[in-house]
Amino acid sequence: MAALPVVRHCARLHPGLPILLTTTTLSAFEVIKDLLPDVVIYQFAPLDCPDAIESFIGYWKPSLILLMESELWPNLIMSAAEKGIAVALLNARMSLKSFNRWSVPLGLPLVSLMLSKLSLVIPLSTIQAVRFQLLHTPPYKIHFAGDLKYGIFCLSFSFLVIHRFDF
Repeated sequence: MAALPVVRHCARLHPGLPILLTTTTLSAFEVIKDLLPDVVIYQFAPLDCPDAIESFIGYWKPSLILLMESELWPNLIMSAAEKGIAVALLNARMSLKSFNRWSVPLGLPLVSLMLSKLSLVIPLSTIQAVRFQLLHTPPYKIHFAGDLKYGIFCLSFSFLVIHRFDF
């Protein structure tokens, strides 16, 4: 649901722009299917394994990937970054449990590398911003815009959940 204002905003700003929205569950699709603008293409997200991600990116050729909330998909983020595709995390949040899991000596280098590949992180709150910084997200990539569920955020570049792509 948090992606809907962003999807609608992008559809209004760029009426001819095809937008691909993905979810990982049928229940999420059932909730949003009647709320999507006509220009939105819907598909289930691929599994976050290298072959599936390579096939997905190769087929859709996104120029931007917007992830919502706590959707951190390492293979998607790393593959997109290798291909020069911007990846933004909107309404970014990380539970204390996830933060603690990533903070261990084995996890920190992995999450730090992944988070360094993000182009933009828009945290849900100051606490969330601090968690992302403590996991070594570069501070210049963290920007505040408020909660996207309660207002429309103007993107400086026009969502995995939402992908902007070229045919």
